[in-house]
Amino acid sequence: MGKRFSLTIYKFVAVACLVAASGVQAADDRMETVGQGLICMCGCNQLLSGCEMINCPSAPPMRKELKGYIDAGKDDKTIFATFADKYGPKVLSAPSTKGWFNLSAWIMPFAALAAGGLVVIFFLKRLKARAAATPDASPIDASKYENEIEEELRKLNPED
Repeated sequence: MGKRFSLTIYKFVAVACLVAASGVQAADDRMETVGQGLICMCGCNQLLSGCEMINCPSAPPMRKELKGYIDAGKDDKTIFATFADKYGPKVLSAPSTKGWFNLSAWIMPFAALAAGGLVVIFFLKRLKARAAATPDASPIDASKYENEIEEELRKLNPED
């Protein structure tokens, strides 16, 4: 029974270590994911999770603050709102969808692409209609050349 008990203890410790490691990995993954939604305020204009500036004055404190919010159990929306209140809306890597100005930042690229596509289609149809409307070049009247051809054939010697 002692051997079986120690084997059970070893299994329990192994499972506990795996659970703890997966919890740490999940927290790191969440920190990476949320960090991609924030811009480092040092002026490098990189994502907080990707700022690798040497001696960056902003990234370490911001990452520590982010880790504190994640450890406190705050959701992503609350974290983004807290950072935006503290650093301003420029800390967000993507604009929010509140208000017409921010919503236009999401809609305008697609609207411009659609408008450009419509302009291209309009000009292609117009070009095609113009090409169909122009008459083809008049056919060449071969009768005036027939006499010359007949004359050349008469002059032709079979020996040449």
